[in-house]
Amino acid sequence: MERDGSGAGEIQTVINTVNGEKILSRKGKIMKEKNKKKGLGVKKWSILTAVFAILTVVSIIGTNIALSAGQAINIFLKTDTYKIVDKGNGKEDTTYFESDFDSEEELEENGRKVAEQLHAEGSVLLKNNGVLPLKEDAKVSTLSHSSVDMVTCGTGAADIDTSNAPTLKEALESRGISVNGALWDFYTKGAGKDYVRTPGKAANQENQSGRAGWHINEVPVSAYTSDVTSSFAQYNDAAIVTISRISGEGADLASENFKDGENVLSLTKEEQDMLKMAKDNFENVIVLINSTNALECDFIENEEYGVDAVLWIGYTGGWGLNGVADILTGNANPSGRLVDTYCYDNTTAPAMVGIYGSDYTNYDPDDKEKWYSVANGQLDGNHHYITYQEGIYVGYRYYETRYEDVVMGTENVGDYNYNDTVAYPFGYGLSYTEFEYSDFKTEYNKETDSFEVSVKVTNVGDVAGKEVVQIYFQSPYTEYDKENGIEKASVELCGFDKTEILDPGASEIVTVNVLREELACYDENGAKTYILDAGDYYLTAAKNAHDAVNNVLAAKGYTKADGMTADGNVELTYQYNNKELDTETYSVSRATGEAITNQFESADLSQYGYEITYLSRNNWTGTWPETMEIEATEEMFADGLYDYQTYEGIDGSDTKMPTMGADNGLTLAMMIGKEYDDPAWDDLLDQVTFDEMATLIGQGYHNTAVVPSVSKPATVDDNGPQGFTQNLTGVSECHTAYADENIMAATYNVDLMEELGKALGNDVLDLGASGLYGPAMNIHRNAYAGRNFEYYSEDSFLSGAIAAAEVKGIQSKGVYVYIKHFVLNDSETACRCISTWANEQSIREVYLKPFEMAIVDGGAMNVMNSFARLGVVWSGGHEGLMTNVLRGEWGMKGFGLTDFSGNAQFESYGLYMKTFDVARGLLAGTDCWDSSSMSWTNDLNKLYKNDPDIVQAMRQATHRILYTVANSNAMNGLSANQQVVAVTPWWQTALYVVCAGMGAMTVVSLVMALRCRKKRTDEKKKEA
Repeated sequence: MERDGSGAGEIQTVINTVNGEKILSRKGKIMKEKNKKKGLGVKKWSILTAVFAILTVVSIIGTNIALSAGQAINIFLKTDTYKIVDKGNGKEDTTYFESDFDSEEELEENGRKVAEQLHAEGSVLLKNNGVLPLKEDAKVSTLSHSSVDMVTCGTGAADIDTSNAPTLKEALESRGISVNGALWDFYTKGAGKDYVRTPGKAANQENQSGRAGWHINEVPVSAYTSDVTSSFAQYNDAAIVTISRISGEGADLASENFKDGENVLSLTKEEQDMLKMAKDNFENVIVLINSTNALECDFIENEEYGVDAVLWIGYTGGWGLNGVADILTGNANPSGRLVDTYCYDNTTAPAMVGIYGSDYTNYDPDDKEKWYSVANGQLDGNHHYITYQEGIYVGYRYYETRYEDVVMGTENVGDYNYNDTVAYPFGYGLSYTEFEYSDFKTEYNKETDSFEVSVKVTNVGDVAGKEVVQIYFQSPYTEYDKENGIEKASVELCGFDKTEILDPGASEIVTVNVLREELACYDENGAKTYILDAGDYYLTAAKNAHDAVNNVLAAKGYTKADGMTADGNVELTYQYNNKELDTETYSVSRATGEAITNQFESADLSQYGYEITYLSRNNWTGTWPETMEIEATEEMFADGLYDYQTYEGIDGSDTKMPTMGADNGLTLAMMIGKEYDDPAWDDLLDQVTFDEMATLIGQGYHNTAVVPSVSKPATVDDNGPQGFTQNLTGVSECHTAYADENIMAATYNVDLMEELGKALGNDVLDLGASGLYGPAMNIHRNAYAGRNFEYYSEDSFLSGAIAAAEVKGIQSKGVYVYIKHFVLNDSETACRCISTWANEQSIREVYLKPFEMAIVDGGAMNVMNSFARLGVVWSGGHEGLMTNVLRGEWGMKGFGLTDFSGNAQFESYGLYMKTFDVARGLLAGTDCWDSSSMSWTNDLNKLYKNDPDIVQAMRQATHRILYTVANSNAMNGLSANQQVVAVTPWWQTALYVVCAGMGAMTVVSLVMALRCRKKRTDEKKKEA
């Protein structure tokens, strides 16, 4: 035996040797097992080191992603990003904007009442054979699956919580109507429950994101059981049939249905069969049109379906069905008027040509250097264009103008029959009573440069109700116009008002002020400004656009014998003569005194060698729109079409770097109520640091950032065309879901709209927010646009007047609005990056006018840009739009925000904007990027920190944002003696702790692994 001296003085016996390895006694075996365990320790700590190292990397990456979406997380978690340090006595009154209600219950009750009134006044009665209102205690059957699944809101960013909305059954029963329970259960619990709407494909483009519409999926007649059909006899006073269509953000409705090749805005086979079943089983058939995209109306007068009454109800929001029930039962007399022209065939609109746009013919998806593209359709408009060849002839401006030309026998008017084309004209709507107009008077006031138009309205029926008085004008279509490419609609809405409730026999004199400026037109080729033609102008009071044309035709001496659909009323017209062409009076802005001239040559295709023909009443048949094939030229790329154009400085600039980071002792609260150009703003802006400006400008996702140097608090800003909703930031709170904007406009009631605005402003104020992404105010260019529910009308004046009233109400509660989408975002298909080609007259008279009225008349503080390009120039990088028109002509003092420009998950949404990068966007007049990404902030820091021109532009943007916030409810609770101090949100601290903890555990594990390895090595050496 040998003795081994290892083992701390213990005697261990070697009992054998095998291949040179010593086999020990029992004590030796214990030693070997210990050595094995030491080997396991090295392995264990090595594995833990790798695991913790991976977790460290993951936590760091996750933290960076979370930080890049910091605003959204702060909003979702309702986390404070600042604290207030009070340096005063704490007794200052710092409530600058106060709720009108003492409790949340009172606020929501007011919201409910406003929402119900909106639908009671906005729903439009299109037809009534005397079946409405329903008799007291009527028993009805509600047909169609849509009756139990009413569309309350469109999809996308405007989506709002309507989960507590009453059903149609509940609304009717609350008004004393009995509803067929067996039929209702059939749709909700029986065989009918399987026929639900499902998402449909995108319109016309394989690579589109978003939803273009929904499978209608109505219950086929064959699915109705005998038990269900036998219940009809017990609830036979009327069949109430709901026809629904849903649309939303992301893509337009396809012109063909998703199942049968039928037009999605005409009835499906199942709906047709259902109406036939209703006719066969019920004496009275009432149809509710639950759609904001104008249905084709060929079914209404078709005897095969036996429709007795039709009520258009739009999207019903949270409480709208109660207003609908009030109309059906006679508790309310319908007084809504159409905001669009309703046709038998929607494809008769000239804007339908090339409705979804086209690809440039030389587009090559594989040429990534020339044509930047992103997967999954996120930049769906890249390489896409659309032409607005219809010019000003949108909606009734086309249908009524061509009708007048047919009556007057204009050359080249073509084959056009108004009665076969238009089912219900713009402004149309019935009542349960009748109103007559008399004592029409118009006086021109030279001092105010306006017309006072008045008319006596008398209720000559048997039921109390309200009447809408609409004022239209016609301007002369002259040789000068034809020579210079100016187009004139036969009539245009220029004013309206709504009476109070008039009892039978009662009268009210309605007076409407019409600025003479409304009669001017834009001359882009001759005077290059607004002009007032020489010739005869007409003003008329009418019940709809078609009546207005007939009144004017009557004043010109035409009758039914000349082809008119009805004789007009000469006594409701006023003729005004302008003796000579006036190119001066309206060449300057009434808001600012700024000269007005062409700004949108970027949208003119002729500059790139293409001839584009715009529809003209001078030759209807010869100028009808045609699909255009366009090859993108090198000049287009040079001007900004997809090719990234990075700002490289301004040659010869002598701009000085502004002062930053000064200690002037000012706070934003000290600026409350001060004019935008007050000298004190310069001292305040001197305090702001470059980094603060970069964050404020570059990270404006649903907020404006805290600026500690001037004690500016962070704000919460979010979506709200139908009510304040935070669904995109994960917070779905709202107080009231209101009707869609179509219903709002259909009220023709600016007082009610201001009341709605106040209610919505109170909602936002109570929820702790300061900014509202809305109202939305693009134009219903065609019936298939996905976001028509967010936009008011096909008419620019109606849209602007309603928006101005709503904006006044909202901002009265310290909530600044972002009217959107500025501009030419009139369709959804491929809207991101799309090149929009249009002429200046249509841009100004049709598409810009609602925004102008909301700003000049309503005081709207902010705009949100559109994704679209004006020609090749992105809207937010268009100086003519964002500076010369928005600020120069209209005098807007607030700020311009981009549409969604990306976060960590959707960076590609904003990348195309870098065609005109953040520097060029700032110089053009955009002030803030709707992004939580660091991309824009980093660009400012890395590229432009030493550029005086860019830093001065950043200072100007900061001024606009600070001015907006200083005059908002965000300042509630802040006085001149209080300081805002930035704090790190708890979740950021937690993430830092996790990162540090994972890093520390990695180090500890690595140290332990190395120690174990060293100890094992040392012991092996000793054993040797």
